[in-house]
Amino acid sequence: MDVKPPRWGDVAIAASLLVLGLIAVDVSAGYGIGAREPDAFGYALLVLQVLPLAWRQRYPRIVVWAVLVPWIVSVGLGYPDTPASLAIYLALYGVAAYTPRRQAILHGGAVLGLMLVWTTTGLVFTDYVPWTSLVAVTLAVIVPMMVGFVDYRRRERLTELEVAQERRDQAQRVVAADAVRAERARIARELHDVVAHEITVMTLQAEGARRLARDGDPRVQQALETIAASGRTGLTEMQRMIGVLRVAEQDAVDTADRDRATAELAPMPSLAAIPALAQQVEDAGLPVDVSIAGNAHVPAGVELSAYRVVQESLTNAMKHAGPGARAQVSVERQAGEVTVLVEDDGRGVISDAARQSGGHGLRGMAERVHALGGTLEYGPRAGGGFRVRAVLPSGDDQVGHRPANATKGGR
Repeated sequence: MDVKPPRWGDVAIAASLLVLGLIAVDVSAGYGIGAREPDAFGYALLVLQVLPLAWRQRYPRIVVWAVLVPWIVSVGLGYPDTPASLAIYLALYGVAAYTPRRQAILHGGAVLGLMLVWTTTGLVFTDYVPWTSLVAVTLAVIVPMMVGFVDYRRRERLTELEVAQERRDQAQRVVAADAVRAERARIARELHDVVAHEITVMTLQAEGARRLARDGDPRVQQALETIAASGRTGLTEMQRMIGVLRVAEQDAVDTADRDRATAELAPMPSLAAIPALAQQVEDAGLPVDVSIAGNAHVPAGVELSAYRVVQESLTNAMKHAGPGARAQVSVERQAGEVTVLVEDDGRGVISDAARQSGGHGLRGMAERVHALGGTLEYGPRAGGGFRVRAVLPSGDDQVGHRPANATKGGR
């Protein structure tokens, strides 16, 4: 058996009972209590009766019998009863609290039977054991074991709750990681369509210019041919990369999101599609007011991300704003940035599942905005309801540009 060291709390309990027992023996000797005077053997039995308690949590089944045997011998020889007899009750509690119920009942029943037999023997053959000792012995075994059973079940329940909470946390971490991975893949795919269009235009322009400059400087023709060839190579490499990203996205999107993933194969939306989106949401039961201001040029990738922010914000509002709520969408196009503001006057809360879910979600929304170097703020708004505000840089160098940014809020 791998004997482990005792716990200091159990050592303190054993030492305290030993001191109380020694004091009680000294008092008993002064008043002549007990059928037998304390001697060296009696002191040894006292020590053996409390010493095993130091291991009552490590080896509860061994301890209960190690405590019981000296107690039986001490009582049988007529030594005075002391507080050290409490050791058997603590040992019984330990059996019930630290071992499975079936084993605890077997050991507790055996101890009760042995103690009743021994007490009955004293009742029959001696004149100092009253009949009430049978009741006292029975209760002395049952009560500490019942307390031990309650503590065992309480610790078992706490362990179950801790394990369940850890599993929930782990599941949320996995879902959040999948959501970020899937959103990055979607962003890359959508930006691919934008960049591919620009590269295609560049390549076609280079080819056209090369034909026009056919009779001109050969160096200009060579440069234009190199530009066209680089454009075609870039398109090929981009197609190969997007194939890999689509596999990663498909792995991260669960069955519930496949309809949304299929819908995204439609032509990419833009700011001009926001009124139609608002009309769909209003038809679903949430009134929406739309305001789009400004006429500055906005790159296609920024338009797409702004639309996705509005789409996800209105989806969350439909799910969580509650009956009777209204939503307001405001988009402001400026020379250097696009500001998107979506507010509702509903309950102002959103579940953890929605915050960490797959699809575009709040995490995915933040990932999309940060990919363009923008900032995103979301959370309950003053006066009730929920508010999402995104600021997207609208320069023409969005691809690959990702400065430091911050996200605030929590729904």
